[in-house]
Amino acid sequence: MKIFLHRENKKSAKQSGRRRLRLWSAVLVLLCFLVFLYVDRVQVAQVTVRVRDFFLYHPYFSVQEIQVRGGEKIGGSEIVAMAGLTHGMSIWKIDSEGIEGKVGRHPWVKHVLVRREFPHRVVIEVEERSPKASVIMGKLYYVDAEGFVFKEIGEGERADFPLLTGLRQAELAARAYSARQKIQEALRLADLMSRSSLPLSEIHFNSGGGIVLYPMAYSIALHFGWGDWDEKIKRLQRILEVWNGRENRLATLDLRFRDQVVAQLKKVQGSKRLKG
Repeated sequence: MKIFLHRENKKSAKQSGRRRLRLWSAVLVLLCFLVFLYVDRVQVAQVTVRVRDFFLYHPYFSVQEIQVRGGEKIGGSEIVAMAGLTHGMSIWKIDSEGIEGKVGRHPWVKHVLVRREFPHRVVIEVEERSPKASVIMGKLYYVDAEGFVFKEIGEGERADFPLLTGLRQAELAARAYSARQKIQEALRLADLMSRSSLPLSEIHFNSGGGIVLYPMAYSIALHFGWGDWDEKIKRLQRILEVWNGRENRLATLDLRFRDQVVAQLKKVQGSKRLKG
């Protein structure tokens, strides 16, 4: 049985598959109609069963080719095994929804679409999840851009993503909508910070609703509050330019106030208010 891994235009492939299905359905209807015209009605039921069995079990409609499209983290052979497809099975007996349910339970799978391309090809299209952060829930797990905790990070797997802390594990486990919204917005900020050459090592969610960022380049806690990300990043960059080469003296930068940044210095009592 051939297994292929490649990508192609989904819209044109769907249209091609539908045309084949309509063609073979029309042939089946025509044959049944001809049988009804020329066979005694007493024998119609028996002949109909024979025609049905002809289409169900004829080798022409056996599965000879399987194409897996879009899989990168999951191998094509693994997807085929999960789908339960075997060489020579009748394409008419392929349960597309059942296969989608089986493959869709894999933690890397975000969406899956299965279709039959008559007479003997099955196509499985897979969209995989992309990790954007990590979170500790007993063990370390991946979090995607939509705020879903979807897979434990295994040994040897990439783990250099911002760590999310301060979130309630019950909300994460239940995939609560409110928690996912907060994660999505925080990851949008993390993306803005990376574009500004300030990638993050940790994003901490305060109980009061704001967030604290910990950049990879500096040992500084950045109190960002919530919202107005672009303006706060601009103020942060101006302050870092002022403290260029002396960043190790900064303990925290508080950007929650309009038009200013409050800096707390290491080994220095009190705080210093800076215009930003």
